[in-house]
Amino acid sequence: MIKTLVACTGLALMACSSSNQEKQTTLLKDSTVVKDSLTILNDSLQLSKKTTNCYNDSLNAVADIMSGITDSNSVLDYIQKSRDFKVFSKNFDKRWMSFDSSRLSNLRKFKDTEISKIVKTQPTLFYPFSGPDILYSQTFFPDVNKFVMIGLEPVGSFPEFNQKEKDSLDTYFSKVNTSLNAILKFSFFRTESMSKDLRNEEVDGTLHLLVLFLKRTGNTLCNARALTVDSLGSIRYINSFADLKKLKTNTKGVEITFTDINKQPKTLYYFSLNAADGGLKSNKGFVTYLKNMGPINTYLKGASYLMHKNYFSIIRNTILNQSQHVIQDDSGIAFHYFTESSSKWNYTFYGQYLKPISLFSAFYQADLDSLYKKQGSKPIGFGIGYNFKDKNSNFMIASKQL
Repeated sequence: MIKTLVACTGLALMACSSSNQEKQTTLLKDSTVVKDSLTILNDSLQLSKKTTNCYNDSLNAVADIMSGITDSNSVLDYIQKSRDFKVFSKNFDKRWMSFDSSRLSNLRKFKDTEISKIVKTQPTLFYPFSGPDILYSQTFFPDVNKFVMIGLEPVGSFPEFNQKEKDSLDTYFSKVNTSLNAILKFSFFRTESMSKDLRNEEVDGTLHLLVLFLKRTGNTLCNARALTVDSLGSIRYINSFADLKKLKTNTKGVEITFTDINKQPKTLYYFSLNAADGGLKSNKGFVTYLKNMGPINTYLKGASYLMHKNYFSIIRNTILNQSQHVIQDDSGIAFHYFTESSSKWNYTFYGQYLKPISLFSAFYQADLDSLYKKQGSKPIGFGIGYNFKDKNSNFMIASKQL
């Protein structure tokens, strides 16, 4: 059984400079103390206080284990050499390569040929009802500086990989695999499944999959900090993810700073909260935070048609008021809200608009269907959203007229 790491984060995972990397690795590998991930990350904290450059050898070592990435020079070499890790790494490498070649390559092509030609990049990408899906948002919008994501799922905490339990990690890796089934197969997370897959002792929140996706797509982690948002809409850091779990607050979150494959600095925020009107009316500090984002682009996928409902008006109006572009499938904002808004929008359609799947059959949009047929659409070339088969999927870019 893997315990979640309860005393290592908050301000703990500050960056270690590349100049200190060799010193850090030597210190940890030469230590006579049992080197579980808790010890390593706490040692990393002590070293990190002396520098502000973006590199954290210890954090990336833990993240590599979480994502099944082999590193022969890892400070967690005792885990890297374990039977359970080797099995997970080998099998997931194959699974990821298949996903990358069959799905991600199509997303990247669509980004290059369509999205990048229409969507003017804003510094912030807003992705509500995202769960831990940094994968699609960073693939479609790699030039964004800041990702702001929202979901009901808890933040979670880093796993504690103990040396004494290095050959009993199969349960953790099995639950990671299970939690990925829907998005790797269908392109979205199932809300009902996430309530189980991301709320257990081993995989206790979105942090596990956020880290996995970031590492598997070539990013290097710099820092991870637990946080909340105060009544003035400002971020307040919490000492540890354990303290965050105990905190009585409407908003719990994580900030992950990282550099992408091109060495560009990025920041990811994930907030766990109730985004319905009832939740946001009692969470005015977060509403202020949203307003303070300024101009944004918004991405919506697999959003359960929540913003078709009257009682999601606050977050819907935030998107319509502040977004320069809204990129979504039909489960995002109902089309009539665009035509009724004070702004004028241009629309580019992709794929084919069909009636929603039976679970969401009540959310068929006759106006969207009509405009799809009148204006026409471009081929999409891949499956996405609830109608995830290629010829059934729909995708829309709404661009605000300036």
